Amino acid sequence: MQKKIIIAVIALALLAGCGANNPFQDPPNVVLILTDDMDNTLMPYMPKTNQLIGEQGATLDNYFITTPVCCSSRASMLRGQYAHNTDILQNSPGFARFYKLDEEKDTLNVWLQNAGYRTALFGKYLNNYPVNAGKTYVPPGWTDWAAFVSNRDEGNFFYNYTMNINGELVDFADSPEDYSTDMILEKSLAFIGSSVAADSPFFLFVSVYAPHGPAIPAPRHRGLFSDLTYPKKTSFNEADISDKPLLIQTLATGGDVFDENDANGYFQGRASSLQAVDELVEKLVQTLESNGELDNTYIFFTSDNGFHLGEHGLSSGKGTPYEEDIRVPLMVRGPGIEPGTAVSQMTANIDFAPTVAEIAGAETPFFIDGRSFLPMLLGEQVPWRDGLLVEFGYIDEEEPSDAPPDPETDNALNGVRGGAFRAIRGLDYVYVEYVNGEIEFYDLVTDPYQLENLAGSLSAETLSVLHTKLDGLKYCEDESCRVLDQELKIEIQK
Repeated sequence: MQKKIIIAVIALALLAGCGANNPFQDPPNVVLILTDDMDNTLMPYMPKTNQLIGEQGATLDNYFITTPVCCSSRASMLRGQYAHNTDILQNSPGFARFYKLDEEKDTLNVWLQNAGYRTALFGKYLNNYPVNAGKTYVPPGWTDWAAFVSNRDEGNFFYNYTMNINGELVDFADSPEDYSTDMILEKSLAFIGSSVAADSPFFLFVSVYAPHGPAIPAPRHRGLFSDLTYPKKTSFNEADISDKPLLIQTLATGGDVFDENDANGYFQGRASSLQAVDELVEKLVQTLESNGELDNTYIFFTSDNGFHLGEHGLSSGKGTPYEEDIRVPLMVRGPGIEPGTAVSQMTANIDFAPTVAEIAGAETPFFIDGRSFLPMLLGEQVPWRDGLLVEFGYIDEEEPSDAPPDPETDNALNGVRGGAFRAIRGLDYVYVEYVNGEIEFYDLVTDPYQLENLAGSLSAETLSVLHTKLDGLKYCEDESCRVLDQELKIEIQK
């Protein structure tokens, strides 16, 4: 009897340490569904996801990617750090650099495994995986692993791909059952079942390739959106880009004109490729419910970065500081989250790891730059940031010499001289400094589509304040990042 009393006291103490409104009965499960290159214009075409996650939980309308390319964003999600601290600032060298810096030994999945969780990743990991690590290399901290192996023939990960499945290379062909989204779903359902059987909390990272180009839909979804038109903004093929940096002008005029037909064709394929993902979300929710785990599971749905299609005269791609590339969907449902919750504060990919760690009660390292937004999901008011750092490319050194070729490199600014940048995305403005000295400033209240670059009309004092704040952010670490991002409100003087 005495032993039972002691255990009960310990359990109550642990719950008290998580806050008075702790919603957890058991250690919660966490499922992350991560799409690839998905911008907000595609969310209306995922009805099941909207209904089963968004309407049943929270929508975070101001969720940003601090480095708007795949590998950098994923590294930041796994470690809770800005890209200048992970040192993964482009897709190349990507995984090779992450591995070389030994950063995989201290990532979210490792923290969760140390806290007693089973962990799994199915699908895309980091660009150029597993270059320099050995063909059958599996990173530490994963109970179950099935990751795409980097292509060298500019192929894709929908069909005819190779996966490292727990240290064994397996080739997939081009039959309907090889379609990668469906294969990832199959493995995810099996992992949920094995975790329930083991009576273990779990972290499931579902990393689909859609809607990344060439955005191939499953056979059952071909032709679904043949009449769909891209929801063009006033920035689509912006008529006057003379105020944009020269590198943007060069990109906008350096190839064939990207017109409405091009945008519509891309958009139709992207929406079609997400239909299998929408079905995946539904089947995951159904399986969790049938296993009795849905009420004790947090399900996150988001993307690694956004994507532009013709905005500012640019064709298709990512990697710019513009809203289409840095702002992506985020929905979460789970214990304690009231259906229909709306979170308007600025959250980011650097916040994902500390948020999930708090959910799981896992210990976190000192180096985290982001912060947990779990309190806001649960309806609490907490001090928050006024802005974020957005960054891309190496500015203090030449591009790392260990960079392998990257067939997924469709970043708008890759290979363009002066393309590296650092920026502040404030609550109502964007300020950008490019490595070649050019600058941009947009007032998002009066100019939400970023048509008029006001940098040339700002006062010297305002520009000095912005430069000083950005200079601090671009070298910040852990706590200093969280202090500086609460000091980003400015008074614009012209």
